[in-house]
Amino acid sequence: MSKAIVTQPAARRVAATGEMKGFLLLLYLLLVGGYALLFSYWRVQPVPDRVHLLAVLLFALCIIPLLRWYARGAAGVPIFALIVFSYAVQFSMPVYTQPNTIIIFSRPLVLSWDNVASVLLLTMLGVLALMASYALAPRLPFVANAPRLDLPLGDPHKKQLFLTGALLVGGVISFMQVIGWLRGGAAGAILGLLARQMQVALVLLAYDHFQHKRVVPFQAPLLYGALAVSFLTGLLSGMLENALLPLVLVTLVYWHARRRLPWGWLAIGVALYLILNPAKFTYRSIVWYGSQPTTVAERVDLWGDLAAESAAGLLGQSGSRQSGSAISDSLARFDLVHKFAYVYHLTPTYIPYYQGQTYEYFLYAWIPRFLWPGKPTANANDLIDIDYRLKYRGSQSTIGIGQLPEAYINFGVAGIVFVMALQGFIFALLDSSLNKARSEGGRAIYLTVMAYFLNGIGSSAAVLFGALFQQILANALIVRLFATGWRAPDEA
Repeated sequence: MSKAIVTQPAARRVAATGEMKGFLLLLYLLLVGGYALLFSYWRVQPVPDRVHLLAVLLFALCIIPLLRWYARGAAGVPIFALIVFSYAVQFSMPVYTQPNTIIIFSRPLVLSWDNVASVLLLTMLGVLALMASYALAPRLPFVANAPRLDLPLGDPHKKQLFLTGALLVGGVISFMQVIGWLRGGAAGAILGLLARQMQVALVLLAYDHFQHKRVVPFQAPLLYGALAVSFLTGLLSGMLENALLPLVLVTLVYWHARRRLPWGWLAIGVALYLILNPAKFTYRSIVWYGSQPTTVAERVDLWGDLAAESAAGLLGQSGSRQSGSAISDSLARFDLVHKFAYVYHLTPTYIPYYQGQTYEYFLYAWIPRFLWPGKPTANANDLIDIDYRLKYRGSQSTIGIGQLPEAYINFGVAGIVFVMALQGFIFALLDSSLNKARSEGGRAIYLTVMAYFLNGIGSSAAVLFGALFQQILANALIVRLFATGWRAPDEA
């Protein structure tokens, strides 16, 4: 009798696991098939069959980590799976949503489909190296035994103190920086660190709210109020990423805490991006480069007028063709495949390999700026943009070709494999230290830092990785003042 009691639940668990694997396999096939079918018809221009096949294969490769995350019980936040999926968004989808051209000095340059096919293969190679390294890294003692930064906030009074203090101090500093009352200077790094505590507190507050934990009074109004303030502050800065990042963080927390996607939130986020992205350029030209300063109220009014005008264009009030063009222009922000095809054509035939020149920042990135006030900035984007004629010398804009193309223009195919494998190792190390089942403050830090990588694959490696470990350590030291320890007690 006792044997039956033990074995029957185990048998049901095995059956449930088998059913889940079967369901995920069916879902995988449906997603890949639906993607291939959708973009067989929805294209801005005809796409050769071989390019279509490679783009579909890249998509099929990039959704595997997400399905594996579901298959393993959705224990940690799926940041790595989303980073891999972003390669499909920025290297596969633009094959269909963007013309096979690149703008060079305001003139469109038609690209070769052969080069596009080649870079799709190189992208798959890089993603495979990233995934393989991430999967193998936990077997290494250095990763498996990495110190865990759970930072449990078990004392309700200390946690409440951190949440209210971080939201208040971080919000005030962020707002004062946006309106120009606080400048960077020597204390810029410290002010930035304190301002980012608002994001850490926002994640912690969202987890408590969605997991029905009562820590602070008026928890729901405080959460959504802080979210609105963060969004508005980001808008006033003119950086759309700063405005949408808090929404991304809360959406990820909801997904992880409730184990289901908030489709309504995702729809709101997509709508906000499509409306605000075209308007940000006019806003920047007036606020950043305008002859007259604008007050906070004037900036808010300006955003309202520009957003209304952009929404009218998207809704077709100015014609369906213009509406489609506005959407295409917004999606162009995620187009890295054509930039890669362009630099692939030029390298090394016309522009020799950089031989690691854009990675020199890592030699001194670890030195704090308060010890070296004149430390050079990570300017790899400027070097590449000018050399590849993506912008004029002296221009303040930044184009960014992406980390995969950057690895290629430094060391060729071998550089793609090495750089992507190294990134997979770093991601696995951070996941092992900060993204465990009982992590609390550590997971909040992990989310706020790693969320930038979802769109950051289009930036240079030095910008994202240059101060990565310093940021995590500095955030951990602040949260540790309110935590009950570095590591949560293990469950039996």
